[in-house]
Amino acid sequence: AAAALVAGCDAQPAAPARNEAAPAAPEAPAQQRFDRTMSGQPLTRPPTPFQLVVTELRLNPQHRIPCHRHTYPRYVLVQQGNLQVTNHDTGRVYNFSTGQVAVESIGQWHEGLVTSTGLTILVAFEQVPPGGDNSTPCPPKPAP
Repeated sequence: AAAALVAGCDAQPAAPARNEAAPAAPEAPAQQRFDRTMSGQPLTRPPTPFQLVVTELRLNPQHRIPCHRHTYPRYVLVQQGNLQVTNHDTGRVYNFSTGQVAVESIGQWHEGLVTSTGLTILVAFEQVPPGGDNSTPCPPKPAP
């Protein structure tokens, strides 16, 4: 193994013997790059230092994530299932499925709805000031 490391990336794989197929080249890792939220806002970060908070959510079909907004960036990987996000400030509705990333809006009221028929697993990544929080629930609607 040490010799392989010393050889570096220029080492050529051995030729296949007889009629064997050559080994498949490794696939490049999938990347998604974002510089804006789903509503088009440029990404920013909280003042330094900050903490990274990672949360896994396991949600049943038709689960509703109540209306809220974020002060700092929040990135949600849909690990399994489908999620619909409604932005109440812009009126837009976004749909995300397995493998997609929702870059949530900052300072805009929005809510989520699980639209898949099975379990939905979300992994949220948030950058917050040390000990800080990043979600503010919508204020209650005034009584008629």
